[in-house]
Amino acid sequence: MNTIRENILTNLVTTLEAVKAANGYDNTIASVQRYKQRGNSTVQVPCIIITAGIEDENPSPNPLTTCKLTVHLDIWMRQDETDTTATDTVLNSLLGDIKKALAVDITRGGYAIDTNILSTIPFDTVEGQSACGLIMSLEVVYRHQQTDPKVAG
Repeated sequence: MNTIRENILTNLVTTLEAVKAANGYDNTIASVQRYKQRGNSTVQVPCIIITAGIEDENPSPNPLTTCKLTVHLDIWMRQDETDTTATDTVLNSLLGDIKKALAVDITRGGYAIDTNILSTIPFDTVEGQSACGLIMSLEVVYRHQQTDPKVAG
């Protein structure tokens, strides 16, 4: 049995993997990955790398712990040299699809109370760089039993 936190992160993968033109989105995400310390592949783009960030915990209401988990979505893309579309236009289209997908189920499969987008910032880029993208930060609010992080509250 996984922790509630792990179930939420797994749900994010499943949710973002559904971003496909065939499912009514404007874009198809080629790869959704969890962060790997040994490195992630950004060969297939657009891709999203999911990284868990800071988690704040409040041991209430008794007997529950309320958690606010920050999750970062690194959204990678590359633009073909012959594509004359403004890069921001492509990034905004991807961002719109991701926001739409996240809104389908703010409870992350019933494991969370809420999912909020906190911020979106562009990667630091240099003109002519081969890859670009955005970092979206989410806050996922959830609860678990104080005595067992595998049991939802």
